[in-house]
Parts: sequence; structure tokens; C-alpha cells
Amino acid sequence: MSPPPPDRLARWLCHPHFFKVVLLLALVISAPTVAIGFYADDYVLLSYLAGRIPGSPPWYDLYNFFDGDALKLQANLVSGFPWWTDPGLKLHLVRPLASALFTLEHAVFGHAPLGYHLVSIALYVALVAAAGRLFLRVLPGATGALALFLFAVCDNHLHPVGWIACQHLLLAALPAVLGLLAYLRYREEGWRPGRYLGPLGLGVGLLGGEAALGGAAYWIAYQLAGPVPPGRAAGLRARAAAALPALGLLAYFAAYKAVGGGAANTGGYVDPLASPLRFAAAAAERLPVLLGDALVSMPADLTSALPSGPFVAVGLAAVAGLALLYRACLPAIPERERAALRWLVPGALLALVTSLGGFPGSRLLLLPSLGIAPLLAVVILRGLRRGPSPGRAAWPRRAGAGLLAAVHVAIAPLLFLAATASSADIARKLEGVARTAELGAPPRERAFIAAASDPMVTIYPQAILGLASPDALPCWSALSMARASHRLTRTGPSSFTLEPLGRTMLTGAFETLYRAPSAPIPRGYQVTQCGATIRVAEVEDGKPSRLEVDLGAPLEDPGLALLSWRDGRLRRMALPAIGEAVELPWSPGPIGLL
Repeated sequence: MSPPPPDRLARWLCHPHFFKVVLLLALVISAPTVAIGFYADDYVLLSYLAGRIPGSPPWYDLYNFFDGDALKLQANLVSGFPWWTDPGLKLHLVRPLASALFTLEHAVFGHAPLGYHLVSIALYVALVAAAGRLFLRVLPGATGALALFLFAVCDNHLHPVGWIACQHLLLAALPAVLGLLAYLRYREEGWRPGRYLGPLGLGVGLLGGEAALGGAAYWIAYQLAGPVPPGRAAGLRARAAAALPALGLLAYFAAYKAVGGGAANTGGYVDPLASPLRFAAAAAERLPVLLGDALVSMPADLTSALPSGPFVAVGLAAVAGLALLYRACLPAIPERERAALRWLVPGALLALVTSLGGFPGSRLLLLPSLGIAPLLAVVILRGLRRGPSPGRAAWPRRAGAGLLAAVHVAIAPLLFLAATASSADIARKLEGVARTAELGAPPRERAFIAAASDPMVTIYPQAILGLASPDALPCWSALSMARASHRLTRTGPSSFTLEPLGRTMLTGAFETLYRAPSAPIPRGYQVTQCGATIRVAEVEDGKPSRLEVDLGAPLEDPGLALLSWRDGRLRRMALPAIGEAVELPWSPGPIGLL
């Protein structure tokens, strides 16, 4: 009589070559990301290194997008920053190792993205190998092997491996995981180098990016809830004392602030140290959204375009369902797996909390999945196993485990490949937006986008054009990014009003990235950008509902282009006569939902 399927699965997972097969799979599944090429913020980093943007940060600090200097920001409004940008906007992410790597890649590969992607793929395969060593160390063979597989094919790892500007996530995670492995060897085997290599790995990870705080989360969770090695004290005081090395994080936070790191006056990023209450409010929404992505692949990235309510509900339901499933599996879970999950799961949750200040998206789940993958592996393997008396009660357990297996074993690799294809498509469309924009023949002086909600239309094309030629487009201004149709009414030879229909401006995730909702814009607020005067004529709840714009020259002036997003291109508008209006219908941009 043949053994039941889970036992056959366990033997397959314990095959001597399974580890190598998963590493090969990680390579195969990540290889297509080379088709993405450069994407979004990649062009900003390239523009910094080329000096195309006034006030570009130095090569070792490329993620210093806004340093909070109001005078510098005002001077840089000509570089594509939206007119509503908060004068005190700050977004300085201290990632010197990631900045140095990008600079080195630029020196070696120039504007050929293939080399950058090969580096990312190599880093990802190395991270999968390090995570696999951790899983196989703390979990039984079959469970650790399945956790490795789930981690390797996780669809929310696409951006860290496929988006060059996200290499900082890999540079943060890899040394942090290696340091954690070294420290576990020290704690459990007395391997003395691990006492020093552990903190060193975490320190190197923090130089890569603040995401390495997730590695510190596992360190702390292990000290407080992990197994106690033979001959070591087991009390809470002893565990707390063993966690003292993590206090070195205080030095990191102090250094981070000393060099001006942090975020302020933005709706996308929340600095927990500077705005703890606002961070708590954001975390209450973002945590269930990210858990829904991690547990049932409900894409967190979609919340940048869609209401977050359904995503929060799905996340909470997924957590409740997984908790019930784990309880049903608990009698079959051996002590070694329970002991591992007692610190891996809290570590994953704490790692999630450390990431909630970032712009919401699945890329934030890279280090949290180091603890989530083992939990899913335990529940899938133990949930699918037949008990001695199956009965009706076994069916919900097996159905739940089967659903998780379908999502994370069968569907996740397909989602990874689909997301790769989607990102490559968006990247090519972004290039097309820049290439086909109807800017007119040189000399071109100013371009104004009347209405387009997709950042691939309003933010990044200028960087692409600037890299192609420093004089390609001296000034670029997006007047509205509201996800709505607009009405433009010409009021004079050089002036017009612009209003979104059915909603206000500054409600979308990419609009509030430049100005937090807590900073309302008053009626009469006026900005000069690209030689144009932009005045807020009407507001609703602190959000502009109508603009008065004077371009300072006749709209027919050949030196300027008044554009709208239509039929997949930035097209010159058919200018109405004075006193007449034209409606600009909304249409989705390259991202599809914006």
C-alpha cells in the first residue's frame, strides 16, 4: 500500500539535491526580470549621477530625494516636482551602501540595464541560499525545505529583485540574515566568531538600507522567545541581557538623524520617531493590508489606486483564518517546529512593523517573509496530513491547508512571472511616453501637463528626456494628478482655469507623496513654476478644486506645450477660444489603474 501524499511530499522535500534545485528555481524565476530594464526611480538615480537635476545629492547619498531645505526645493520646482509640493518636504533615506553599489554599476555598465539586473539576481539567489540555511537549521528537514521553496518563489519579492532602485532591500536583507545565522551558531554551538559576525552583518545591512531593522527584529525575538541553549540561563532577565547588543540600534538611529535622515510632510512615508501618532494611525491600516498580501497574495500595491478598506478586511480575515488553521494543526506540530515559530513569527511581525513607515507595497515584505514562510510551511505540511481519525473535522483543516498550498506553491511562481511581465510592459510604456510626447520642435522651453494621474506620465518622462539630452526639456510641470476628468476654461490669451470633475485634487497616493493630507492648501495659495503662475481659486476640505493658471505667454507660443494624456500619449491640446471650455476625459496611464 502506497504511503499518503504528504509523506511522499516529505520524502521529496528531503531529497539531497532539493536545496540546489530551489536555488536553480530562484535563478530561473528571477532571470526574466532582465526584461524590465530601467524603471521609474531608476531614471531619477541615473539623473542624479549625470547631474541633470539641480542640487543632485552626492554619489554616496542617492536616496536623499528631498532634504527639507525649502529654498532648495523652490529652486528645484523646475525639475518636475509638482507645484503643490510642501516647502518643508523631507524624504532622506540613508542608504550609503546601496548608493555606492548603484554608482559602481553606473561606472561599469553605464546606461545598459542588463548588468544592474544580473547583480540583483545574484544578490537574490544568495539571499535565498542564506534563508535556506536558516530554515534548515531551525526546522525539521521537510518543513525547512518547504519554507525555502515558499521564500524563493514568493511573488511579493518581485520588486526587490526586479527593480534596480530597490537593490537596497537585498543589500539590507542579505548581510542581516547572514549575521543572524552566525549569531545562532554562537548561541547554540558556542562558535565564537558568530558573536562578532552577527552584529557586523546587521551593521552592514543597515548601511544598505533601513529595511535591515527587520533583521534586528528577528535577533530580538530570538533572544526573548527562542530556545535556550544547554547551560544558559532561561529567565527573562537573562534573555533581556542577551538582547543588549541590539541596543546598538540606538547608535544607528542617532547617526541616521545626525546626517539628516528621515521623512516629514509627506503622505507616503511616515517617520515613526518624528510622528509616532501618525505612524500608529498609518500602521493600523497598512499592517493588515501587508498581511493580506503575505498570506493570500492580495496585492498591497493596488492600494495606491484603490480604496484600502477591502484590502484591510481581507488581511484581517486571512489572519483570523490562519490562526484557526494553526490551532487545528497544533496537536500535530512537533516541539521543534513550535519552538522555531515562537520567535520567527514574532520576528516577522516586528519586522513588518519596522517597515510600515515606507510607501505601502509588497516590496516591504522581503524580510518579514523570513518568518512568514516557515509558518506557512508548518501549516501546509501539518494541515494536509491525515489524522488517525479523519472524520468531518479534518476536512476544514485540510481544505485550508490545501488553499494555502495552492496560493503559495502553485500560484505564487505564476504571479511572480506575471508581475515581471507587467513591470516590463510598464517600463516600455514609460519609455514610449517620453519618446512620443508631442513637445514640438526645438527650441522647447516649457511643457505643462494639464491632467494625468499616472506618475509614469507626470513624474518620470522628464528624467528620461533629460538623460537623452540635457537641453531636451528645460522645464516640466504637472498641473493636476487627480484621477478624474477635467474641465479647462480659457480665460485670456495666456490664462485658463482647470478643475477636476466630481472630486478634488490631492487625494491620491502619489499626489500626497509630495504633501501630507495634514497640510491643507488654502484658497489663494500661489506658486510660480516654469514661468507660470498657479493659483488655487477654490478648495474643499483643504484640497484644491479649481486652479487659475497664467503661463506668462500666449498658449499658442511655440516655446511651450500644453499637454493632456489621451489615447496612451501626451498630446498637445486643441486650444479653446477665450471664454470657451474643453473637457479632458480621464484615461488610465501605463500602470493601468492610475
